Formats: sequence, structure tokens, C-alpha cells
Amino acid sequence: SSYGEGHALRSQIEMTLEEMAHRHNGNGNGNGHGTGHTRRSELILCVDQDERVLTGIGTSLRRHGYRSIGAASYDEAIEVIAGLVPDVVVSEVNFEAGPRGFDLFLWMRSNPSYKEIPFLFHATRLDREILIAGKRFGVDDFIAKPADGEVIAAAVAQTLLRRKHVTAE
Repeated sequence: SSYGEGHALRSQIEMTLEEMAHRHNGNGNGNGHGTGHTRRSELILCVDQDERVLTGIGTSLRRHGYRSIGAASYDEAIEVIAGLVPDVVVSEVNFEAGPRGFDLFLWMRSNPSYKEIPFLFHATRLDREILIAGKRFGVDDFIAKPADGEVIAAAVAQTLLRRKHVTAE
């Protein structure tokens, strides 16, 4: 529903603004608010039609020091990417309606401004065809749903580390 999509995006924006205000006012301790994790600057875009999944992933990523923003659809994701270029995209593979995660991935890979952004898929069902197609097209990683926030944060960290090593060579 468009109400759910709008509500998900609005709540993500509000959380991001709160974080920015918190840091700007000097209330943050710079290390992930006492969690022992280093504050990072990477922005992670999470794309999932389920608002609870978006909220859970966003909370885990922020706990690990990442900035995050959510999108509930292909269209919302493209809108976010056009305004705030993310460092990593974590997207579900299948959406109930409209374009799928692969459409978003292929759109990004065909656009010179976004083609180098690491892309991770999370899906309830990762069948052989999806894995083969994704690996052939260059998807960075696949994560099975329901994914623990720690698993997603670790996958994001590993993907960023791999990309840093590749670009350094």
C-alpha cells in the first residue's frame, strides 16, 4: 500500500534526522553511542517492502555505526539513490508488486554513476537460478531471510572491506 511505503520512508527519514541532530549537538560520543562500535560514515540503503524488516535492519546497522536509510519499493529506492548516493545497497530479491530486486540491481549496473556501488540481496528463498544469475551479474553477496541484524552488518562490513582491497590494488 502507498500508505505503508510512505510511512516507512517517513520513519526512516525521521530517524536519520534525529541521528544527525544528535551528532550535530555534540550528544554523540562518536563511537556508536556507547555500543563499542566505531562511528562510520558509510550510508547503507535497505530496500524491503516490509516496514518491520526495514526498521530492524536499520537499527542493527546504526548500532554498528553505519548510517542507514530505507525504501519500501523499487521507485522509492531509485528516488533515494538519486538524492543520497549510498555506499552499499541491501535489497530483497522479490517484491509482491512491481519491479523486483534484480530490476534495481540491473538499473544501478547500467548507470555509470551507480554501477560500482556494492549490492547485497536478502531473500526468503534463494534458489539455484537466483544465485547463479546474481553471481554472473556481479551481486556482492546473498543473505537468507529472516536475517539477523548482526549477519547483515557483518556482510556489509565484509563487502566494504573487499571493495576497499580491490580498489587499492
